[in-house]
Amino acid sequence: MKSKIKILLLILSCYTLMGCPGGKFHEYKYTGMDSQDDEFAFTKVKYDGDNFLNIRTGYYIKYMKPKLSGLTATIKLSPNIDLSKNEIIKEIKSTAFGKLNKVDSLSYPNQVSESENCLTYTLTFENNNETKMLKKIKNDTISIELSNGKTLEFVRKSLE
Repeated sequence: MKSKIKILLLILSCYTLMGCPGGKFHEYKYTGMDSQDDEFAFTKVKYDGDNFLNIRTGYYIKYMKPKLSGLTATIKLSPNIDLSKNEIIKEIKSTAFGKLNKVDSLSYPNQVSESENCLTYTLTFENNNETKMLKKIKNDTISIELSNGKTLEFVRKSLE
């Protein structure tokens, strides 16, 4: 009888541990009217002509060691935009935390595969306390200034 209880507890423990997420992503929403939602929660915005940008911005937290958190903006470009010839992004900044920096790859598991026509900007936080950081980003805005003069704004609104 005791061995059956131990086995049952072991199975329940395994299911519980496997169900724990590796991290969370709190998405910022696009404020403009000229967009449509794409797969993986990207916002599709017209850049110029037939070219589109698929943008996803938000706050991430990774629970596994090393524990990381920060802001990120991932921009997938239309296949016909040549990154070697065009500088698409002038600057990405948060009203609460400042400038996001361009990186080669993400330092946390991303559900979206990174491709050649993908730009990633991040700002890593020293404080990994999720509750405190969610309060700080409650009314934050991430602004993306494009080289064509257009500015895109993504907001993190309070869920209260």
